Amino acid sequence: MTKDCQKRAGREIRRVPGYLAIVAGKDEYLVDRDGRACFEKAKKAAGPDAEAEIISGAIIQVADARTIEVQFVDSVKTLSMFGGKRVIWLRNLNWVSDSAQGKSEDVKDSLAEVLHAATEAPAEIFIVISATPHDGRRKDLTSLKANATDFILHASASKSPFGDGGADAADAQLGLAEERFKSLGVKFERGVPETIVGLVGQSTRLVIGECEKLATYVGPGGTVKQGDVHLLVPPFGDGDFFEPIEALAARDLKWALESLDRYFFNEDSSRPLLAALQNRLRLLIQIRTLVDSGDFRVSEAGLAKGQFETASSRHGPTFGSAAKSSANLFSQNPWYINNKVAPAATRFTLAELVDLQLACADCFDASNRGQDESSVRAMFLRALAVKRSA
Repeated sequence: MTKDCQKRAGREIRRVPGYLAIVAGKDEYLVDRDGRACFEKAKKAAGPDAEAEIISGAIIQVADARTIEVQFVDSVKTLSMFGGKRVIWLRNLNWVSDSAQGKSEDVKDSLAEVLHAATEAPAEIFIVISATPHDGRRKDLTSLKANATDFILHASASKSPFGDGGADAADAQLGLAEERFKSLGVKFERGVPETIVGLVGQSTRLVIGECEKLATYVGPGGTVKQGDVHLLVPPFGDGDFFEPIEALAARDLKWALESLDRYFFNEDSSRPLLAALQNRLRLLIQIRTLVDSGDFRVSEAGLAKGQFETASSRHGPTFGSAAKSSANLFSQNPWYINNKVAPAATRFTLAELVDLQLACADCFDASNRGQDESSVRAMFLRALAVKRSA
């Protein structure tokens, strides 16, 4: 027999599972959602008489991996008593994380045995492996991409939903929030999904959970307002937690004063708020300048698609270094500018924004005299009580 014939024969006699799905990523919610979808798909393909089994792959101690390895391998090798097919879901595998357990050689050895058993399973066995959190530097699972019927790898989330590289993830989470509200039978004001995503960072599970909490608060058929979000949703991780800035940007005096009550109930110093407000104002001044020059057309929905990129190619060098800074509009994430910052430029003239920026400096001086709350309140009242013409 020639070598080519031997190779072909080897491929023909090699056992392969009837179905193999690999789902991995750092977002537990997304991984579990897609893992369950693959599990249901495998059960449907295996037929109504197939046996289904879910094995927890989560380990706490290194020794747990060996126990799960034995359970999984035995399950893969066990054929149905009645000759039917079997579907196995190894769920919540946390062996490929950047943790002490994940880096253990014993765990790596057990993982190698598990993956070998999965790829060598007979055709009667349908397998789903969902792994989270997944360290993107690990190649254990990605090496099986060619063997897998379905291979889903969720990209690592950005630390901030509006940071570099976070736009796609933020868009996906906005879509999930909108779908969840609709499925729960509630309406929402414009900007509510963006506010939720901004507060909870990149946790999809938290986004969904907070949507359900807000829907319960307003009741069936109710409307979720931005004020409701800031009242009920606490900030998580690197979320954007300065509610007064959003109230000021919305030009809502009542909300702004109530948000200042909440802020100063928890904080003594106005300095963190003022620093964040100055950063936002720097961006708004640049946006408003480009609106007045005709380079931007801004509406309550923000900037139209493509405007930011076009203006960046035209004016980017004028604005200075590409290093990320609020002093350079074009160093920011386009999604953040288009959807979260730009709408406020429709509510303030350039003169008003410049006055606010100067007033922030006065409030810093007042903070040195211990007049944090009174000075900030006065600034908000001057800015929002009367709308000034250009």
